[in-house]
Amino acid sequence: LYGTQGFIQYTADIEPGFAENTAKPDEGIANFTIRIDEGKQFTLRKLEFVGNTFTRDFVMRREFLINEGDIYNQNAFEYSILRLNQLGYFDPIDKDKDADFRNDEDSGQTELTVKVIEKGRQQISFNGGISGIGGSFFGLNYSTNNLLGRGETLSLELSAGNRQRAFQFSFTEPYFRDRPITVGFSIFSSSQKFFGEGTFLSQNTSAQIGASSQLGILTTDADNLFTQNTYGASLFASAPLSEFYKKRRFTQFSRVGLSYSFSSTSVKDPNVNSAGDQSTVIPVIYTQPGIITSRITGSFNYDTREFTKGSPNDPTGGKTISASVGFAGLLGDVRTYSPSLSYTQFIKVRKTKSDSPEVFGFRLVAGHVGSFAISDKIRNANSLSFVNGIPIFERFFLGDEYTIRGYNVRSISPISPVNTFVTSRNVKLASNGTGTIVPVAGLPSSFQASLNEVALFTGPNGPNSALYSRSATSIGGDTQLLGNFEYRVPIFGPASLAAFVDVGSTFNLHKGSVQTLNSNFLADQPFLGALGLSALLNQNYPNLATAIDPFTGQTGIIMRDTHLVTRSELAAAQCATCPADPLTGLPFGMQRVFIRGDAQTNTLVDLPNSSFSKIGDFRSSVGLELRVQVPVVNVPFRLIYYYNPNARTGFETINGQPIAFFEKRSGFRFSVGRTF
Repeated sequence: LYGTQGFIQYTADIEPGFAENTAKPDEGIANFTIRIDEGKQFTLRKLEFVGNTFTRDFVMRREFLINEGDIYNQNAFEYSILRLNQLGYFDPIDKDKDADFRNDEDSGQTELTVKVIEKGRQQISFNGGISGIGGSFFGLNYSTNNLLGRGETLSLELSAGNRQRAFQFSFTEPYFRDRPITVGFSIFSSSQKFFGEGTFLSQNTSAQIGASSQLGILTTDADNLFTQNTYGASLFASAPLSEFYKKRRFTQFSRVGLSYSFSSTSVKDPNVNSAGDQSTVIPVIYTQPGIITSRITGSFNYDTREFTKGSPNDPTGGKTISASVGFAGLLGDVRTYSPSLSYTQFIKVRKTKSDSPEVFGFRLVAGHVGSFAISDKIRNANSLSFVNGIPIFERFFLGDEYTIRGYNVRSISPISPVNTFVTSRNVKLASNGTGTIVPVAGLPSSFQASLNEVALFTGPNGPNSALYSRSATSIGGDTQLLGNFEYRVPIFGPASLAAFVDVGSTFNLHKGSVQTLNSNFLADQPFLGALGLSALLNQNYPNLATAIDPFTGQTGIIMRDTHLVTRSELAAAQCATCPADPLTGLPFGMQRVFIRGDAQTNTLVDLPNSSFSKIGDFRSSVGLELRVQVPVVNVPFRLIYYYNPNARTGFETINGQPIAFFEKRSGFRFSVGRTF
């Protein structure tokens, strides 16, 4: 209390006195007399910084909570040192060793000199490699947290590859108009090529082989790939809570903020779809026009993390509490809300007085995203890019070195059954399976009408429903819970070892409804492959006889006069003594014909019956991480050994189909950065 009032030299002596309690012989009485010499109240006459050869004085002075001429305040001094350390411009400042006081008792004034050692202002990191999702790529991340010594932050992120590219530029001004109000902006764009969901419904062999291979996106012609493009910008501002409420420790280390972002995302069809070659056309299952997202986000952040000289980059104490709520809907097509909460704390466990203590740290994260309305543009987008009205890239996927370290990127997610049906139109009976339709001669018009009754498929509903395939797809969760725990032990210099436990779950609080996606109508053969509509007819009427054309590989049905032949009729006609037509291989009087026409797929994503969509469907990872801080690039390199006790391996049945999972039980990973 005296320290907050400028009584730097006060002393307090405590004199205890003990006596018996005459009222209660088995008890005693303790009396304490505190004798205080207040001394003189000091004011701060001069504040100086030494060692800042690049950082300007005003950048440091504005972080100090006491100014020249103020009554000295010890608490404010300690808070100021913590604020300076959180800037990240200097090696950690020790409030006892790096601060020099010169007191003038006659005038009641003190001079304070703070010694600092500036550290690398730049952070440069390179990354690159080969990814089964993004192809080969190279990336550069550059940032400076003290531009021109004025405390401004500038960052640039670039990545480019044969299948993806991204760009982001950000600038932050920490003190706007000499007030502790942080403002900034960022602009960004990205483009990524990927295999469309209709790849396996096409006859494009190159695309199908590529989609079946882990690195197929590297070897496949880019003309077979869809392209997602995103462009946008954001503005943000924040200020200490002490600007609005009384100056207390809590308000001085808390910030409230507001940001606004605007982005546009669209998906472009592959080039082969406009080349005119029907044999290479890839069905467009999920289309997406330019979708506008306009979002405003309010945030709160409380940060008291501490650093020491022996651990200048990893916190050794303190905590952070972050909360935010975002709303999208103003001027845009997306209508979502997204609250999130994060709590992080670091606790010294051993060697607490050392500059390199052993530290236990943990992070708890909770997040949710929901849709309060669905705009007509998204409702009619006919795309799995939106699940329950939520953009799929805003849903939660866990798995990477920053969430659950032992799992691949975005590999932890609810998986939804997908059933694909077919709708047909303009159905005709043809004598050929490919090329321009050649009608079967001599058929009465009544036969075409009866053909439509059995071969005009009506999708998932209607009297003639035809199921084409069963599969499953990852849809992400609308809620996530994540916990990261690690015990960090310094080894020597920039190296440390951390034992970690990561556990998390992404699940759905809102199951949603069945989502239907319809493709464009295309000619049946390039759309449905060699089986065509004839095979679907046989699937619905398994007693019909079929035969494969030995020259084209097309599946046809067998006909005699105006009658579709059944399997039993064909078997009876194929007796040992019955003659066969040498051109067709069929009994005389029978011919191979083909159901031809236009078709579309009707894909039903069964969201309510998704697998791994409950809070109990969590994944965990334990292991050791060797972390080495590299001074040139100013980021830690990490070698991670992980063990996943509940990894999914082998096959699991989803939607009646065996789905393979390749989650490794254990292994090593190399990465850059920190989990938290």
